[in-house]
Amino acid sequence: MRSYFLDLLAVKERRQGGRISLRSVARETGLNEYTVRGFAKNTLTEYPAKAIAAVCLYLDCGVGDLLRLEETD
Repeated sequence: MRSYFLDLLAVKERRQGGRISLRSVARETGLNEYTVRGFAKNTLTEYPAKAIAAVCLYLDCGVGDLLRLEETD
C-alpha cells in the first residue's frame, strides 16, 4: 500500500497559494502528528478508518486517490 498524501497536499498548497505544515494538518484534522507524518512518509502499517476519512476530507480526495495498492518485489 502506498500513500499519495504528499502529492495531494502539494495540490492543496498550490490551490491555497502557500505551504501547509504537517503540524497544521494534524491540528485541522484532529489527528495526532505521528499519524499525519506516517501518511507523509508512507510508514504506516495500519490505516485507521477515522484517519483515512479525516485526511480525505481535508485534502478533498477519495480513498483511492490517497492510498493505492502497489506490487512489491
